[in-house]
Amino acid sequence: MHSGGVQMRKIAGIVGGMGSLSTVDFLKKVVESTYAEKDQDHIRMIVDFNTSVPDRTTAILHNGEDPTPYLVDSVKRLEKAGADFALFVCNTAHAFLGKVQGQVNIPILNLPKLALEKLASVGVKSAWLTGTKGLIASGMYQKVAREVGFELKVPDLSVQDAVMNVIYSVKAGKLEEARKVWLEKVEPHLDGYVLLACTELPVVACSNRLKLVDLNELWAKMIVEMCGGRLR
Repeated sequence: MHSGGVQMRKIAGIVGGMGSLSTVDFLKKVVESTYAEKDQDHIRMIVDFNTSVPDRTTAILHNGEDPTPYLVDSVKRLEKAGADFALFVCNTAHAFLGKVQGQVNIPILNLPKLALEKLASVGVKSAWLTGTKGLIASGMYQKVAREVGFELKVPDLSVQDAVMNVIYSVKAGKLEEARKVWLEKVEPHLDGYVLLACTELPVVACSNRLKLVDLNELWAKMIVEMCGGRLR
């Protein structure tokens, strides 16, 4: 691993912008999760803040424009810039992972699968799934859950609608409104563990009684370890 005294650490390629604030939230969590006494202790990341990727939920539910070519473009840019692997800071984008992976040369992490495996390994066996309606309709998390023996509970439609309202309010920068909808129309209808399976949700979600699983934070910690950083 050592060449000329320089340790070769992996470089993470981040496909962001699918939720601008949520990408910043993720990057902040990478930094906050890293044990560092100086700049050089942090991991190296190349970020493509690709805000032009078409809406993933619209593509899945309403036959909207396919995000695949945009995601491929991002990964290829990251590959060219020297990233060792790529990841999508967007849960719903993982519904297109297979199509994108077939057109690029570096591996794209299956973050939903890695997250559920991690949770199962620390004894969490069951959780509510909160995310976009596109994510839920894609069945992607449900498929991964079956593979790793994890029980996923899907909220009813009125709660899903409220979650969508929260997500799009965060995208629009209406954080107070998003927090209000979360506390009044989502939080009371859930119990136990709740997967915040949309990168917008950790920006506003809070609860005194639920065990919220912040996937941004879980992913951030995984990336730090994969790139040879030390966790706090």
